[in-house]
Amino acid sequence: MRIGETYENSYTSDPNQEQWQPEGASYYNGELILQPQQGRTQQQQLELLDTHPLFTGKCPQCNYEFDRDWSARVHWDCPECGWMDDTV
Repeated sequence: MRIGETYENSYTSDPNQEQWQPEGASYYNGELILQPQQGRTQQQQLELLDTHPLFTGKCPQCNYEFDRDWSARVHWDCPECGWMDDTV
């Protein structure tokens, strides 16, 4: 957006009013939707991305390689070393 330019804001009749959203929520179709509280810290979430078989394809304990057909997979327990996915 350029200086002096107005924009369409679907939540207000005043096009010059900035749309505000509270932290941890957002508007969808004019309704405020609260985002669910995460049970993990940002550091824990990053560690999960780095180690979980869903993202790596491998067991974090023994590096067993899971088959690549992940569309129907719900559980990521390792058949090789017995590591169990406790994230669900």
